[in-house]
Amino acid sequence: MTLSSGAATAGPPEVVAALQGTPATLFDLSLARLEALVMADGNANGYSAFANYQEDQIMIWTWSLEAPNTDEACKAMLDRVKRLAAVDPETGFPDDPASRFASFFNYPSIDAFAVDPTYDETVDSMFHLRGVIGISGDGKAVICDSMLLSKDTTYSRD
Repeated sequence: MTLSSGAATAGPPEVVAALQGTPATLFDLSLARLEALVMADGNANGYSAFANYQEDQIMIWTWSLEAPNTDEACKAMLDRVKRLAAVDPETGFPDDPASRFASFFNYPSIDAFAVDPTYDETVDSMFHLRGVIGISGDGKAVICDSMLLSKDTTYSRD
């Protein structure tokens, strides 16, 4: 038995036109660029990652099912993301006045100084890193959290 929904009423040009008719912001583009970087690094280095915005924070989520369920392994995953951002995980300071991640939120069409005299530093203050090793909910997963520009990491189990 073959199921059919009938003849298609639209083709690829209509699909593309519908998508092109929706607005994307520079913030959306910034998050996509950030996510592409952390996902690529994760894929190459044994962890998974994505980025999103929630509750006034730019979240970078990392997780691994293969790493040992230890605080050290979780912190190592977050430290890798910090180094990717050109931030020293031991001090919490960026190599330049701002992190590499902050640069994804800069555009020539935006006068950053007019928006905020400390624009890049403000962007950097929004990055929250969260790592999960294992499967959350079984009581064995290690969860670690750190702000990008911080040397401190907190740990919990879930």
